[in-house]
Amino acid sequence: MKKQFIKQSLVLALAATLAVGCSSDDSPTPDNVGNARFLVAVTAKGTGTSENTYFIPVESLDDASKSITPVGTGLEINETYSHYVHNGFESLVGLKYGQGGAHLGLRVTIDPNTGNAVRIGQAFELQDGFITTGKVGSTVYSAMSGNRAADKTKATFNLIPLTQDEPKFAYMSVNAFTGYEGKNATIVGIADAGDGSFFTGLDFTLENPDMNDAVVAKIKASSLKPEAVYTDARLPLSGGQFKSARYSQIAEAGNGDVYVFAGNQKGLKTAGALRIKSGASGFDADYFWDIEAETGYRFRKIWNLKDDIYLVEFFNDQAAQGTASSGNATNYAVLAMESKKLTWVTGLPAKADIVEGCMKLPFVYGGKAYLGITTTSSGESGFYVLDPTTGAATKGLSVKNAESIAAATYIKK
Repeated sequence: MKKQFIKQSLVLALAATLAVGCSSDDSPTPDNVGNARFLVAVTAKGTGTSENTYFIPVESLDDASKSITPVGTGLEINETYSHYVHNGFESLVGLKYGQGGAHLGLRVTIDPNTGNAVRIGQAFELQDGFITTGKVGSTVYSAMSGNRAADKTKATFNLIPLTQDEPKFAYMSVNAFTGYEGKNATIVGIADAGDGSFFTGLDFTLENPDMNDAVVAKIKASSLKPEAVYTDARLPLSGGQFKSARYSQIAEAGNGDVYVFAGNQKGLKTAGALRIKSGASGFDADYFWDIEAETGYRFRKIWNLKDDIYLVEFFNDQAAQGTASSGNATNYAVLAMESKKLTWVTGLPAKADIVEGCMKLPFVYGGKAYLGITTTSSGESGFYVLDPTTGAATKGLSVKNAESIAAATYIKK
């Protein structure tokens, strides 16, 4: 019965991938989305001491003269979520990393008739939990592997569809990657390759701490079968970490090139970026950017904004050589990867005033990036509108009494 269930899971993934193909809608413009509104996810303390999540529809994120107060507004959920994923223009997916408890998720959209935030289906629990997530085509994937997996030779993938259907799950062997047979990998990140496959970082350090080269696999989403493995000793393993959660440091540029970052791992190697050119069978030997040497800092999360421009979340303090980076990471820069031009973001509150971990997911819309920033100073919390080309941010919609402004997306009517 289990084999049949897994087979059905893979069929679902294939159908979703074939239906969508290469998604170019992650950076929408006003001309191609029709009549829609923003959906904001904010955490705040309700009537008790625990934090709740509030999903709130708003007309605009740009207007600094406008403000919202979460409690008593929108759809209230008695949970908080560690990860958010944009699901096209249809919904916002929240996932809760559960440590030793349940790993939960939900999908929220805007009802086109009432304009209210509503769930898509019911809350769900992820099979075997998860440590990393991402979207491939129209399906959100999560993965559990490594030292928290019951079977270290396998990763459990949950496939979260756009519809009200319950997520399906499937297993993938993590000890049969070409060149690394017999060695168990931890899957770090799920980065859509745009062709029905995804890129992920492979971490072998649980078995051998000295295996700290950058290793990236390209995996066919429909079958969970590896298509290629890329290895480069110039950087350490790729993947960001915040507590037990893992974040992708791999993202495709607008021209199909894939940039692989390595930003906060323990070891003597520097933090920087490599490139896999579109259609190439290995890393670009002519491309290497030593970002740590240029800035003095390592980094945790990366997001593609447009073309070859990425937003990078840097740690506030320098790490001692050979140690893992830790502490707050509330310092941001935009990086133009082809030209290797780094511009520190201006217009944000002081990095010491930004609440650690407050921004789960920026949102790109109409050529601008919207950053949800929570601060220790009253009046500064809200969305900041970032010009990816100049690195200049300006204050947008204010959010009062928030613990974090986790995410936003744009929903079609």
